Amino acid sequence: MKKKLNLFLLFFVLTLFMFLIVLNNNYFHIITVKTVPEETVVFENRISPGQKIGLAYVHSVAQTPVWEFLGVDRNGNLILIETHFYDHGAGLPYTAFGEELFVSEDHMFKIKNMNRKIDLPLYYRIYQDRGNILQFENHEIRLSDTIGDALLAIDVYRLNVFKYSVRYIMNLGGIEIDGQY
Repeated sequence: MKKKLNLFLLFFVLTLFMFLIVLNNNYFHIITVKTVPEETVVFENRISPGQKIGLAYVHSVAQTPVWEFLGVDRNGNLILIETHFYDHGAGLPYTAFGEELFVSEDHMFKIKNMNRKIDLPLYYRIYQDRGNILQFENHEIRLSDTIGDALLAIDVYRLNVFKYSVRYIMNLGGIEIDGQY
């Protein structure tokens, strides 16, 4: 009987150990937007290749909206995918480079297929009078209205399933977890 119990415990411990190894080696990416220097989290969500985050602002010279669309690659690099704008002029894009496509559609100009890697963190200045918007999936945050004038840091973290699970369980218990993943 004792031998069966020891064998069961050994099997259980080995199974648990292998399960933890699998959890620890499976990753996904989290995109965060925080105020600088306060580090108040404005937005945080899991992001996968193929998903886009949109950033909009009113251009200071042209006084027209500009949209920039970002995504992540499988390595968690932040990539500028597209830019949409209504006008040409100082500080606005004027041509496509390399494999990029410059098109006119939906009554605006677009540069598609940009695939420009962005160094992280991306510091992004917002102003109360610039109509800054952050858009992800079905969420839209009117940054200018809710935050006003601020400096934001946009970053992407690689998070393994084990740490995410521990963080989730701790948050359910009301335990505050500080900062990094």
